[in-house]
Amino acid sequence: MPVELIQVIPHWIDLKPFRKAQWTGVFRKRFGVDERFIFAFGGVLGPSQGLGLIVRLANRLRENKDIIFLFVGEGSEKSKLIKITEGQGLKNIIFGPLISKGEYPSFLKDMDVGFFSLTSKNTTPAVPAKLMGYMAAGLPVVAFLHKESEVHKIIKDAGCGFSALYNDEDAALNIVLKMYRVQNKLREYGERGFRYAEEHFTPEVCAEKWEKLF
Repeated sequence: MPVELIQVIPHWIDLKPFRKAQWTGVFRKRFGVDERFIFAFGGVLGPSQGLGLIVRLANRLRENKDIIFLFVGEGSEKSKLIKITEGQGLKNIIFGPLISKGEYPSFLKDMDVGFFSLTSKNTTPAVPAKLMGYMAAGLPVVAFLHKESEVHKIIKDAGCGFSALYNDEDAALNIVLKMYRVQNKLREYGERGFRYAEEHFTPEVCAEKWEKLF
């Protein structure tokens, strides 16, 4: 099929709950991380996410007492990840239960950066829905994914954060440290992501694209 005949229509996200949500600090207090710099992950903790990478990054950053990786969610890999974290004595990883849909926008507002990963064994160009949630919340993004993922292009085009190949652990570490060091730019990254979501991921924008097809 000729490329010019292919039309891509993304999933959409309702921005209203994220517009209403405000920073409260409630979730920082809930997890005991009031003054720390939080990289947050919300969602399924399964094999496709390859979250062992994050544990390895946390191990390499264990001397930095300010950076915390916060996982909220459930999944088949959660108990394994907790066991590894406890076995290595890592204090910079915190696990919490799944956040409800109603609380999720407010949870993201309390965080500093949203992160996610997809193992290189997953070679589809899939875009995780959590990317849209982070952008809708005005949250800067870091992502570690396989080469084929469309996320690399979206993050670059939006200017809302950074991404690296999943298998490049050094590059992933550098991205985490870079985001930590440019805290004065976090609001700018977040606002860019929100504007991109407004332009590309709202129900109205996506519905219009569907209407044009028919």
